[in-house]
Amino acid sequence: MQPAQDRVPLATERTLVWLVSSLSVVAAVLYVLAGWYSGDPWFVVGAVGPATIGALGLFMVRLDRARLFPLLLATSTVIVLENQLLGLEDAANASVIPLTIVGVIGAFLVPERLVLPYITSYAAVMFFSAFQWSHSDTNLLNATIASTSVIAGASLAVWVRKAFDQREELFRTLFQNAPVAMWREDFSSAGVEIDALAAQGIGNFEEYLTENPEEVRRLASLVRIDDVNEAALHLTEAPDRSLLVGNLNMSTFSQGALESFIPQFAAIADDKEKTVTELKRGLTVTGHPIEAIVVWSAPRIDGALDLSNVTVAIVDITRQREAERELENLVRSKDQFVATISHEIRTPLTAVVGITQELRDSAATIEEDERGELLDIVADQGLEVARIVEDLLVVARSDAGNLIVDSRPVDLAVEAISAVQAIDPSIPVDTDGPATVMADARRVRQIVRNLVTNAKRYGGPSIRVVVGAQAMRAEIEVRDDGEPLSQANREAIFEPYARADGHSDVPGSVGLGLTVSRRLARHMGGDLTYDHDGQEAIFSLTLAPAPHPVPVS
Repeated sequence: MQPAQDRVPLATERTLVWLVSSLSVVAAVLYVLAGWYSGDPWFVVGAVGPATIGALGLFMVRLDRARLFPLLLATSTVIVLENQLLGLEDAANASVIPLTIVGVIGAFLVPERLVLPYITSYAAVMFFSAFQWSHSDTNLLNATIASTSVIAGASLAVWVRKAFDQREELFRTLFQNAPVAMWREDFSSAGVEIDALAAQGIGNFEEYLTENPEEVRRLASLVRIDDVNEAALHLTEAPDRSLLVGNLNMSTFSQGALESFIPQFAAIADDKEKTVTELKRGLTVTGHPIEAIVVWSAPRIDGALDLSNVTVAIVDITRQREAERELENLVRSKDQFVATISHEIRTPLTAVVGITQELRDSAATIEEDERGELLDIVADQGLEVARIVEDLLVVARSDAGNLIVDSRPVDLAVEAISAVQAIDPSIPVDTDGPATVMADARRVRQIVRNLVTNAKRYGGPSIRVVVGAQAMRAEIEVRDDGEPLSQANREAIFEPYARADGHSDVPGSVGLGLTVSRRLARHMGGDLTYDHDGQEAIFSLTLAPAPHPVPVS
């Protein structure tokens, strides 16, 4: 069970100390008035005790060291001593009531391990003190009533305290173990300033605060955080509570975090118990970006908002927002991809349709040589469409997890020459001899074809292919004298549907050639990378060497 000084909220304890001090001052004044009225100087002397208690309590409040339990003990001690020293029976009998009240309140505040000794000793003091004060025949009865009152009242206070502690422990367990980040905050000072602004005629607080960000900063600096739960520490990446508890440190607040306060302050101005807003462009203690839903709520007591016990729950939606942005970019890129693929397919198909219609309608007037050239064009354009469709199938099967590649000894030099000859026989292929790897020959040709096509479209005018073999690997390099890519785009070019518009060093194509080629390379146990040696751009297809060379047929 928590210590007495932590049982009552600091603001409430300060108020109670101030109340006890004020009542003590009133009691001192009454003693003085009684002495003046009766002419008995001892009443005036009796004013010294309560005046001392009043001064002590007010001094505690002024130093912000208000503690109720020590003040109550001092009060009861002064009352007992004064009654014994002064011997004023009427005053002694009247003091039974405040002593009983003090005893009951003390039972609520004393630490649990001291409850029984406290009640026993306090009742005993009450009994013997009341017995000594009374000079009538009923002194035993009066003493018994006084001590019994203390025991009954204190026992009731202890029962109430246990019920209070159980509810407090339940709330604290729920608060600390909640999966959602939660803050307990005090908006009292900010509420006073908001009332002052409202008195100046400000009606639309949300608009006013949006136009005056410094006012938001000023009001936010008045907010005090009383407690946070474990989820809040995890969300903010704070090492301990000390960095979060206390008045807000405006120097560490991001612009997005400040903007999230605007609806909260507007809710206070509009006398709303709850408001939901979104935190954008927030930052954790370690500087990581965060986006969240902020739920601000204040209890209503006696018809008014209790701004000293505000609860703020924050739901992290950072990953959700990132996923939404990624999805939006993916949808946009796919739309662009579909448009580009449609264009790339339409171009050869238009040629095929146009030429075949011409052959159909004018077959009699077309010379044999010209017919052969037209048929060659039809074949080339049809092959181009087939290549695009093949790339699309590779991506689809790879995404579905059912892409299958053959694996057998393949001579890279032979396959590279075959692929280049089919595209542009003028491109040189440099080989150091046989380079045997374990791969799928058809997929190797597809990769080389895509790399050469990519170089012809987006690389420099000079293109060459180099085939080499080392002890642990064999590779095909497709080189061109184009400009180098930036470091940021050297991996992005292999992403599906990636687009590099707005970058001067990357063309705006969304073709799948490089994506397909890298996936095929990795399915065959190799890799495809990009580099630039200062003179040439280099796409390197690397594959594992075969244990035995390709047999000669």
